[in-house]
Parts: sequence; structure tokens; C-alpha cells
Amino acid sequence: MAETRPVGTEQTKSPADAAATPAASSRSGVTANSGGDMREALDDYYEMKALNTAQDDEGKVREQPNVVSRYYDVVTQFYEYAWGESFHFSARRKGENLAASQKRQEEALAKMLDLKPGMKVADVGCGIGGPLVTIGKASGASITGLNFNAHQISRGEQLVRKAGLDGTCDFLLANFMDVPLEDGHFDAIYSFEAICHAPDTALLFGELYRLLKPGGYIGAIDWCLTERFDEDNATHRDIVERIEFSNATPDLLTTQQQLDTMKGAGFEVLSATDQAAESDPATPWYMALQGRDVSLASLARIPAGRKFTMGVTKLLEKAGIAPPGTSEASGLLNIAADSLVEGGETGIFTPMFVVHARKPE
Repeated sequence: MAETRPVGTEQTKSPADAAATPAASSRSGVTANSGGDMREALDDYYEMKALNTAQDDEGKVREQPNVVSRYYDVVTQFYEYAWGESFHFSARRKGENLAASQKRQEEALAKMLDLKPGMKVADVGCGIGGPLVTIGKASGASITGLNFNAHQISRGEQLVRKAGLDGTCDFLLANFMDVPLEDGHFDAIYSFEAICHAPDTALLFGELYRLLKPGGYIGAIDWCLTERFDEDNATHRDIVERIEFSNATPDLLTTQQQLDTMKGAGFEVLSATDQAAESDPATPWYMALQGRDVSLASLARIPAGRKFTMGVTKLLEKAGIAPPGTSEASGLLNIAADSLVEGGETGIFTPMFVVHARKPE
């Protein structure tokens, strides 16, 4: 892929810098949920991602969950600061703020899957449980959040208790490509923007097919490349490289590849929609990251707010108040935000490819 452009900070590594990280490390045996401080988590992420890129497919399947978990050790607190409890985009309506649009999308997914009290449901890659809480309240279903990051599960358990859902909803620390539950455990499965973290989507959808009861439904909302993406276009490749590097997403699929992979796993696809393409052009999904979405709640997401945050974290680091690596983590997320906006503006990327499918009886 093409070389990356400057990222606006001397500290933040580019994809090329990360790829040049030495294979040897002073830390050995680093795995998911290794803990440690921000600096160590960042170094682990860069190193593990570079090593994983060089591995064969089997090695990527084995190590990618560790890469993703280390990434979320770095960014989760920033996500909560900027996004609240739900870490996903949504199709905005005029006059609607991000939180309201997220809640609407979450409740719509619960309705699409016809979730009801007594049903056992999986939230695949559940984050800190924001959608799980919304859907649990709206449907009364018993939801298990699958996640490979211990910190996020701990936060999710706090949110579930606060919402009074701890009697029906819980979490499982597990690799979502190899879940320690019996066949047909769930009545329904859903996921918000998490499948894109899998290094082998065929393996993942095969596992979700196994976990779903015959006749059960799955609703997957995920990041994909659109038909506008041109592999021969250097600008397109550069945008996608930066999205993948700064969001721990390996080799994003096209929408057609996503459909083909689900069908190959055995699912019967009932509908497939790119909600980004069908959104109001006046309120695109990426406005959450643009300067025109100005409010107190959006300050941490827009360019000026992100620049301010990185500047403040640099000062706090120098004063010994913020841990080393905090401003670099902020810079990494600036790469993510800028590249996502570019992907949206060019129309080559969507974070909202929605597939409704069924496991045959």
C-alpha cells in the first residue's frame, strides 16, 4: 500500500513506523489483558500488530485477539470520553444527536431480531456494554456480552448493575472465534462493528453459526469497503491502510465479500443494507468526527476538540499527571478519525453494513 501521510505529531507512529518495530522485545509473553500502563500497552500494540502482519494465516488467527485487546487497553478510556457507552456509528437524522441516533439504531436491531424476554442472546464484541444495556432494557432478553478484554468487561458489569439488568445479562471473557459454549446455545446473535476485528471472518461466522440455534437470527452491523473502493487507486489504499492500522482491523472486506462469507458459513441472508448509503446526506455518519457537529457533547470528537485533547495530554504528561503514552494514544485516535472521515467522504468505506440472516431449521 501507499506510504502514509504525516499525522501531525512526532510521537504517534504511522503504519510504516509500526511495521518497522523490532521483532524482539524486552517484554516477553505479552498476551491479551496483560495490564500495565499506557506506554506499555501502546508499545505492545505496535509490536504485536507488526509481528501479526508478518505471520501466516494460522498465526494471525491465534494472535489477532491479543492485538485487539491491547488496542482497547489503549483506547477505551478515550472512547468513553468521546462516545459515552456505545462505541459505534449510526445514521443520524436532522436535529438528532449521536447518543439518540445510537439508541434508535440499537432498538431497531432488537426489533429486527424480534428479541423477547426469555431469549438467550449474544452480543459479539460487546465493548463496555452500552448497546447491551439498551437492548436488554428494550427487549427483556437475556444477553451475554462476548469480549476478549477484561477491562471492558469490568466496565460492562458496572453498567449492567447500574441498569438493574444483572439478573438477566452477563459477560463472557472469550475469543469470539472460539467460544467455550455448546452448539445452539443462543436464540439470536447480534454485533455492532466488531466482526471487522477478526483475522478470519469465515472462521468467525462458522463459530457464530455453531452457537446459534436452528431457526435463529443474526444481525451484524459492520465495517466494510464499498463497491466504490478501487484497489488500484493509491489514495483509496492509503485511506484504508490508515483505517486498519489505527483501529486494529485487519484486511477489511468488501460488502460482497461479507455476504459471501456469511452464506459460505451456512446462513440464509434475508436482507443486506448499507445504512451509510441510505442516510440523509445532510447528516452523514462521519459528522460525529467533523467540525460541523459542534456541541458540548461532541467536543472530544471534532477536529478542534481532538487537537485540544492531544495538547492537554502532552502538558499533563510533562507534569507527571497523565501516564506516559497518553498523548500518543490521542494521536493514534486522530489518525483513526481523519481516515474514517476520508473513507466516508470518498464513499469507499461504510461502518454500517447491516446483514439480517437466519440459520436454517
